[in-house]
Amino acid sequence: MRPLFVCPALGVGGAERHWAALLPALAERGAEPSLLTLSDRGALFDGVRAAGVPARCAGMPSRFRLGRLRRAIAEIEPRPDVVVAYGVSAVLAGRAIARRAGAPLVVNEHTPLTPDGRMLAPRPHQRVLGRLIAPRTDAVIAVARAQVEPLVRRGYRRERIRVIPNGVFDRGPEPARERGGVRAELGAADGDLLALELAALRPEKRVDAFLEAVSAARRAGAAVRGVVAGGGPEHRRLLAGLPEGVTLLGPRDDVPDLLAAADVLCLLSEAEALPMAILEAMATGLPVVSWDVGDVAHAALDGETGAVLPPGDVAGAARALAELEADRDAARRMGEAGRRRQRELFDGDRMADSYLRALEELRR
Repeated sequence: MRPLFVCPALGVGGAERHWAALLPALAERGAEPSLLTLSDRGALFDGVRAAGVPARCAGMPSRFRLGRLRRAIAEIEPRPDVVVAYGVSAVLAGRAIARRAGAPLVVNEHTPLTPDGRMLAPRPHQRVLGRLIAPRTDAVIAVARAQVEPLVRRGYRRERIRVIPNGVFDRGPEPARERGGVRAELGAADGDLLALELAALRPEKRVDAFLEAVSAARRAGAAVRGVVAGGGPEHRRLLAGLPEGVTLLGPRDDVPDLLAAADVLCLLSEAEALPMAILEAMATGLPVVSWDVGDVAHAALDGETGAVLPPGDVAGAARALAELEADRDAARRMGEAGRRRQRELFDGDRMADSYLRALEELRR
């Protein structure tokens, strides 16, 4: 089994962290996965290669550099048994590779969902291209149950859609630094509740809501310190209105260190599928404060593993942070409940086994 995974770049987003864990796990199971990035290598590229997975970059700075894509396709040997792609540009490239190899094409769908159950709107040209290729896709692996109906509306055939939830491996990367040192670096005092948000700084992630929630909790007297790990187009705007007690860290490649240093993970996003950040936090034993979008409420349980709130409820998020700060025993119990739920339902080994079975079925 030789699956080829194609994506724009293997950066530090949730979908990319998912693949960075999945590909080595498939190799451990006897498959021979390989990776092709189109525009850039990305921060997680070298780690995948170091794990023994062949990886190369086509070096395409623009989707219009078709010559480089043709050369990259011509150099792919041995030919893959199945091609897996996410992102519109990668799906188009993956289709060309699959046709040349006589292999099936699988779309790995990570597109977030809005509160009304719609997939986050792509750009106009992406929408057109997506509708053209959807009926010609051999299979779709979605990461959230809530994605199925929107995918059908986009033209994918229902019988070709399979849901394999994201998972986190127990043997994932360990923190490289001591918790106290990281907390001091982040400006958290010994008694502070350190609230972490892992999110790209894009409008739909509503990082501004996290800033408001932390600020409101602090005004209510709670010892809360907020940090945001992630980069993106919203950085300058958010920095201009940054309240006291919150730090924007920018892009980080030390997520295990940050999770180990934090006391709670917040994800106040208006568009998600099944966020890796929530699963990683649960695996670390952190309670989660989040809005109910995508499959978030299937992963985290309100009142049991943290707080799952209606989208837009900033005041509720502030209250949840203040309550967790005031009752650290309850916070620990919620974190432990989240860890149990992650291991029961969102285990990385179960996820990798499911991917391998799905890909093997397509090869036959």
